[in-house]
Amino acid sequence: MLTLALDTATRWGRFALADADGVLAYRPLNVGGTYADALLAVIGDVLADAGRERGEVAAVAVTVGPGSFTGVRIGVATAKALAWALGRPLYPVSTLAAMAAALLAEHPEAELAVPALDARRGEIFAAVYRRQGGWVEALAEPAAATPDAWWERACAVVSDPDLPVYGGEGASLLLGPNDALRPELTARGAPVLRRWSSAHPATARDLALAVARGCVPAIDVFAALPEYLRASDAELNRHLDCTPRMADASPSGHESRREPT
Repeated sequence: MLTLALDTATRWGRFALADADGVLAYRPLNVGGTYADALLAVIGDVLADAGRERGEVAAVAVTVGPGSFTGVRIGVATAKALAWALGRPLYPVSTLAAMAAALLAEHPEAELAVPALDARRGEIFAAVYRRQGGWVEALAEPAAATPDAWWERACAVVSDPDLPVYGGEGASLLLGPNDALRPELTARGAPVLRRWSSAHPATARDLALAVARGCVPAIDVFAALPEYLRASDAELNRHLDCTPRMADASPSGHESRREPT
């Protein structure tokens, strides 16, 4: 199944095309502004790199957050529009799940991954995942919290804090702010090369491959919602929270509703 995957949730954009036999094209695109002007162009470039046409795409996958509010909105809207226009299934996944899958692909000896993004306001977005059937399963669900709170949560889930792969721009905040490692990570004996990186992994590449191989479930195009995990600064300044909580029970209505309070 020829799958196009998009990750615009951070400024480190990742785009890929894959089928069940492997990745056909992959492009990173770091942006300083928004993806509004660049997204369709880079999708065209990825298709051209693989020698394929848009109409040949059999599935569309996208990261739905957390991350940049603008980046998430643009990516989700574009993926939904493509899937709807082509009549193809849509595969939305958490940005953190895609990061975890890519981190574990880079480290085949590891079974656990802790992806982290800097959420600003003294918080990080993070989660704990393990390998599961060609994709990943959450042991600690994605959430926004302080690095200290997330470290306690991760240590409660993982028996040895040296076991997971840590990755993403928030990894340094999680592992030890201000260049001071967490006590659990110091005095560990002989020096070893640890599986830590602040780089954004190749999310779209492994997402496209997992979808092409049938490892990720699809959902109705109109049921896909961004996963911001918290309100934006603009909403907080206006004492609002417009974060979608649940899809409409009838997706054909093209609406989203808040959870009942």
